[in-house]
Amino acid sequence: MAQPPLRAVIVGLTGIGAARPASDPSQPIYHPTPPSHAAAYQHHPRTELVAVCDLRTAALEDFRQTWQDVWPNLHYYTDYALMLREQQPELVSIATSDHAHADVCVAATQSGARAILCEKPIATTLADADRMIGATAERGVLLSVEHTRRWDPLYLRVRQLLHSGELGPLRTMTAELFSPRAMLFRNGTHLIDLFSFFGEADPLWVVADLEDGFEDYRAYKGDGGRNPDLEPYASAYIRFAGGIRGFYNSYKAAYPGSGFSLVCEEGVVRMTDQGAQVSVGRSFTELWTRDLVPGTFLHTRQLGALAELVHVLEKGGTLISPGPEARKALALTLAMLESHCRGNIRVDLPQP
Repeated sequence: MAQPPLRAVIVGLTGIGAARPASDPSQPIYHPTPPSHAAAYQHHPRTELVAVCDLRTAALEDFRQTWQDVWPNLHYYTDYALMLREQQPELVSIATSDHAHADVCVAATQSGARAILCEKPIATTLADADRMIGATAERGVLLSVEHTRRWDPLYLRVRQLLHSGELGPLRTMTAELFSPRAMLFRNGTHLIDLFSFFGEADPLWVVADLEDGFEDYRAYKGDGGRNPDLEPYASAYIRFAGGIRGFYNSYKAAYPGSGFSLVCEEGVVRMTDQGAQVSVGRSFTELWTRDLVPGTFLHTRQLGALAELVHVLEKGGTLISPGPEARKALALTLAMLESHCRGNIRVDLPQP
């Protein structure tokens, strides 16, 4: 007998929570990669979206008009606590403003949810992150934090290459981010998370410099990512365990682009979201560069995150972006703020 689908809800109907991609039914392959939690639920056969919640009634109406052909009987709420009580979901997606994640996560855990998919960053304070990790661990609830590139075939292929040892030990990591939205907590957290994803080493200390005008920016003061002027960009030098050095550089510029480079003992990998190249050689005049071609997969990015969460929930296993891993990116981000506000001094991070 087939199992009933897992009941799911979404809290927060911004683009990452609610967007629906355009499709072309005249094409033999006409479903674009899901760009949101809602689109991921649409395409996962083991889930059924039963309700959504947002404080803004206009957002609820937009969702209704966008998705009513898929979910004509969906329930709509402006109070997530009421939704959790009435709907008793097994899966909860959290796509609210960054600083609101913790309260929703704890409430979902206490309501009986079995798994939570939370947008990045996990939270904006370590106290909130620890509340989320502690509450879910106490009740055996899965918590996955949606650092999207951890389910991207290209970035997974690069990580596989590092694990193979073909390029030798990792020496340095460099992250660059340029766009009008190169804010530290918003878009920056994706690249900061990649330091842990690729380096697999704990950050030991950091020296950082924030955007001018943020001399006393000691804690998150943003509005959930809507206004970039409220959050700084940053540059930082990071030392990791094992001698690995990290360099983070971002700037609010009209040019939209990001990149990540890994220098190993015997080669270099340079990547963007559009592709990756590997360079090896014996001298400055003898270098060979090749494209790194990832495999093709049924589930990637948001749908990959959801598919993994469902698989681990039903079959067991280990999440690739659990709460404690996401906490590392937050701890490093907050250490950057502290370094800047204390005169760009070295700030040591607590070690496990």
